[in-house]
Amino acid sequence: MFSKYLYRFILVVLLLSGTSNYAQNFFPPVTNYSSNTYNAASQNWGLSTDADGILYAANNEGLLRFDGQRWEVFTLPNQTIIRSVYCLGDRIYTGSYEEFGYWTKTHVGGLQYTSLTHLIDTTFQNEEFWQIYSVGDAVYFRSFGKLYRYENNKISAFQPDFVITAMTFFKNQLFLGANDGRIYRFQAETFNPVTFNTNNSSAIIELTSFNGKLLAGTRINGIFSFKDEQLFPWGNPNLTEFLNTNELNKIEPFNESLLIIGTIKGGILYYNPKTQTFKNQFRQNGLQNNTVLSLHKSNTKVWLGLDNGIDEIIPDAPIQYFLDNTGQLGAVYDIAYFNDAFYVGSNTGVHKITDSGLFFIPGSQGQIWSFSTINDHLYVNHNLGLFELKNDRLSLISGASGSFSLTQIPQSQEYINSTYNGLRRYQMQAENLENIPLFEAGGAPVEHIIFEDKTHFWAAHPYKGFYAADLDLAELKISNQQFYTTHESLDAYKTTIHQIEGQTAFYNAGNWYRYNRISKDLELFKDLKSYRSYALLSNQENSYWFKNRNGNGLVYTDFNKDSIFIYEPVLESRSIKNYERIIKRNDSISLITLNEGFGRLNLTQLKQAGTREQMQEPLLSMVSTSKDTLDINASIFKIDYNESATIDFEVAAPSLHKPEFYYTLSNGNKDYTKGTLSFQNLQSGSYKLNIWPLVNGKQGEKPLTIEFVISRPWYLSNLMIVIYVLLLFGIIFLIAVINKNKLNKHRRELEERLVKEQERKTQIAERNKLLQEINTKRKELANTTYLAAKRNSSLLDIKNELEDVKEKGGNPKKVSNIQSKINHIIDAKDNWKVFETTFKEINDDFFHQLLEDHPDLSSKDLKLCAYLKMNLSTKEIAPLMAISVRGVEIHRYRLRKKLGLKSGKNLSKYLIKNY
Repeated sequence: MFSKYLYRFILVVLLLSGTSNYAQNFFPPVTNYSSNTYNAASQNWGLSTDADGILYAANNEGLLRFDGQRWEVFTLPNQTIIRSVYCLGDRIYTGSYEEFGYWTKTHVGGLQYTSLTHLIDTTFQNEEFWQIYSVGDAVYFRSFGKLYRYENNKISAFQPDFVITAMTFFKNQLFLGANDGRIYRFQAETFNPVTFNTNNSSAIIELTSFNGKLLAGTRINGIFSFKDEQLFPWGNPNLTEFLNTNELNKIEPFNESLLIIGTIKGGILYYNPKTQTFKNQFRQNGLQNNTVLSLHKSNTKVWLGLDNGIDEIIPDAPIQYFLDNTGQLGAVYDIAYFNDAFYVGSNTGVHKITDSGLFFIPGSQGQIWSFSTINDHLYVNHNLGLFELKNDRLSLISGASGSFSLTQIPQSQEYINSTYNGLRRYQMQAENLENIPLFEAGGAPVEHIIFEDKTHFWAAHPYKGFYAADLDLAELKISNQQFYTTHESLDAYKTTIHQIEGQTAFYNAGNWYRYNRISKDLELFKDLKSYRSYALLSNQENSYWFKNRNGNGLVYTDFNKDSIFIYEPVLESRSIKNYERIIKRNDSISLITLNEGFGRLNLTQLKQAGTREQMQEPLLSMVSTSKDTLDINASIFKIDYNESATIDFEVAAPSLHKPEFYYTLSNGNKDYTKGTLSFQNLQSGSYKLNIWPLVNGKQGEKPLTIEFVISRPWYLSNLMIVIYVLLLFGIIFLIAVINKNKLNKHRRELEERLVKEQERKTQIAERNKLLQEINTKRKELANTTYLAAKRNSSLLDIKNELEDVKEKGGNPKKVSNIQSKINHIIDAKDNWKVFETTFKEINDDFFHQLLEDHPDLSSKDLKLCAYLKMNLSTKEIAPLMAISVRGVEIHRYRLRKKLGLKSGKNLSKYLIKNY
């Protein structure tokens, strides 16, 4: 008995050890969604997808929904744990504690719950519903103690005499697994056992159909197949032993040659019943958690509901990985397939990968740069020198310097070894590499060389520049070295050199150059302008692989008809930047080096994947404006202008693997998006939005077309336009009236101006006439005054002469009479009145204003003022006033005092200016 248990213990240990060492197996990429990502509880008890590929998960906090772009959580009214989920048509059925029902999509893209428990008319206590299945139009909800059928809006309950532990639909019948290890058929509302043998005594926890067989999974006894009312062990002993140890929990068929099995302790198994082989994917090589609570296949994807998180895998993905998360392998720099085994060169040494596991080659510690295979010999370029790998041991060829690579000299059996200290030359002799002299080859390190022909080559420094040189085999030396450590075209120190389509090409800081043999200088390689920022990783047999250095993406091309863009998150996250290498295994398979492992790329599958015919048309998940969420079922979205400041569209393509989207808007906008499109401040009008899915650079053929209309703002509404038209006509009418009034006013003003102008001309003419008359009268007055002055002067002279006559004895009386007559003539009032009248006609109001200002003036003063106003001199005034010049001056003096004039101020000017 002891030996039996010891044997089983050793077998389990070996099995577990083998599981961790199944390193030769490549696993599909795993996308991990942690509870922090989907923002709900960690445990996920059930999974299901609808017809569009949208995932629903039964979570401890409620129902999770994932459309490939965004996660949402919907809680039950009683906020209990959801244990099961099942998509059927447009309903999502869920089961929880003392509750089951269904969810339907709302018009805005959310989910609304409808409970069905009110239809139950039997005892209903302490039941949890762990599984949901449909048969025809009926939906079955399974708890451990009862089976409930929902049909025609009625609930029927059925209670067996066993504990129900599993349920499935097989050959148009509903089968149940029991805790007693038997299978029952539910038919005609009764439970009938269909297995009678005693091969299994363990509870059946999973039932599924696979390749026409009904399989029953047990917790500790492995898997059984149902045939002829009996259960037969299914699968090889290793599978059964593994499942017994790690506790089978879920089974999900993927295709006829692959069964995926979820366990409680060991992650998942990929089991091939045809070859009876399996491989184990678990926490150390991709999964978040080793406990698988649920499995669900959706198209090419398999979803894993874990005890902590949700994982997504694509079992037949064209890119699969060997990953070592233990840290043993390290960063991989090269891979060689030699003697039916993979040899991996990493920063930790050389590792061998066989069906038995991953093994370290003793003595290989250190940095491995590359492998070189020559005539069935495998050489290792190590930081300690050049080695040959023999019988899984390293044999030193040369330890003089660290070795980067071995390159064959064209048309010869000789090789150039690129080392830390320049170049070394080897020749294959008797199946051994022998070092032969090569002068002028030492100095700076050389990482890689390429030959243009047998005698001319290019050598690249690992960090700075490169050079061209001639190989003179006759003289055993290198000559004519031309260094390119600095060049006006090169932006960075490091340059890689390649042979592309028969031309020597140089990659430096994102740009491609080629060597022009005519100008003997570098020039831009125009044929590679579309590969700017893409470095070449491999150019084996006209198959070229490029890697994006400024972002994500890998490109395969043959520069003829094939071109593939690849984006794979695991590959991107684990790549060794600037040291990636792709190794071609055959026409279909290539390997790519990674941190802690390497990937396998199936070129045939990559060419088939993501074709236009396979791409799902994007789904519209939500439409929202700055103020509201709209009905996603609308044929045309009508958006009020006040809500159009921000318009968001959320789209998804859940059946595709990590798609992107390309969109065009009818106003000319176009761009790429991860699934959310946001437009700000669009003008009013009609728009058409087309959205295509993108997978690995390939665009889907059929776009999602969305039409929406942004209403005109209130100030551009029909009513306002009518008002604007009326206002326009009113303004035009008002302008016309105003213009007419202005015209009439202008006409009146012109008429008035003409009248005034005519009056002015008349006044000017009258004024001129008056001035002319005044001037005439002035002249007449001046002449009259002048003549009067002359006359009076003459009369005075006669009077004086008569005085002389009188004194000389003339007749005094007669002389006196004559003098009296002369005085009468001189002092005649008529003369003054004539003068005064004429003067007043010329100088109106002169005497009036003068008397107002100086009322004490005498008539004689007024006479003097009048003569002064006429600007007459003292001599001219004297005869008019019949006084002497002296008398006039005295009178003027007195007048100045009466007028209050200061000395020095001209009396005549004062009177002329002021009166």
